[in-house]
Amino acid sequence: MTLRCPACGKINELAGTLACQRCSCDLTTLTSILRSAQEHLTSAGAQFRSQQWEAALWHASESWNLRHTPVAARLACLAAAALGDSGQVWQWLPLARQSENDPISLRGAS
Repeated sequence: MTLRCPACGKINELAGTLACQRCSCDLTTLTSILRSAQEHLTSAGAQFRSQQWEAALWHASESWNLRHTPVAARLACLAAAALGDSGQVWQWLPLARQSENDPISLRGAS
C-alpha cells in the first residue's frame, strides 16, 4: 500500500514502516483509517453480492466517509439503485464517475 505523507507530500511504500521515509511523520493513524475504509469496501462488495442492499449501501457509505474512492461511490450508487432510492442514486452518481486518484491521499477527504 502507498500513502502520500500529509506533512511533506512524499509517496511512501508502507512495507513494514509506519513513518514517512522523508520527514518521519507518523502515518499510523492514516494507515488505520485506510485499512478501515478497505474493510468497509470489502464488506460492501460481499453484501452487494448477497443482495443485502441496505447493508451494502451502509458499508459503501462508511468506506466513502473514510476515503473518497470512486469504487465506494459506485457500490453505493448501485446499492441505492437496487433499493429504488433515486435520490441517493443521483447523489452518488457524479462521485461514481470520478477516476481513481494517484497514490492514496486523504487530502480530498472531508
